[in-house]
Amino acid sequence: MWGQKPKEKKYSFSSNYYKIFLDIQRRCDFQISFSNFILYVLFVLQYTIPIFLATIAVITAVNDLLVTFIQEFVYDDQAENIVNFFIFLIILLGTLFGTISATTNPSESYDNAAAFHNKFSEFKINLAIDMRNLELTNAMEEEYLQLLKEKNANLSELIEEYNQKRSIDKNQVGGDN
Repeated sequence: MWGQKPKEKKYSFSSNYYKIFLDIQRRCDFQISFSNFILYVLFVLQYTIPIFLATIAVITAVNDLLVTFIQEFVYDDQAENIVNFFIFLIILLGTLFGTISATTNPSESYDNAAAFHNKFSEFKINLAIDMRNLELTNAMEEEYLQLLKEKNANLSELIEEYNQKRSIDKNQVGGDN
């Protein structure tokens, strides 16, 4: 107890300002995670339609060969039903992903998500650097509060811009202006 060193605080300003800083950082972390998730989804959507179309073409082209191959393992009627079921399933999934792809325009949306993922990451790093710079200059609490207000407003504008970019535009679904 007497020999222990006191723990160092990460920032020298009051805990209320540190809490505000952490809240802004959490909002930014959520946007980074969400845009990263959207990147994965849109990347998959970009390539599902060509893959499903190629699969449908191959299965229908070699339908008889597939039935013959499957007949080695199951009854004749079951083999044809299995192949027909796979064709139906792939067509159904292709239609579903095609509709989603036509609605979301994945290549353009992917570019937007990638750009904003980078902007959110840059914002988070700049916020940490600015807070560190204020600490090194022994800034007053008013300066901390002003910086946090400014950064929160910047993050809110960035989130709003991102939400507008990723919302479905009339032009993406064939609407008129």
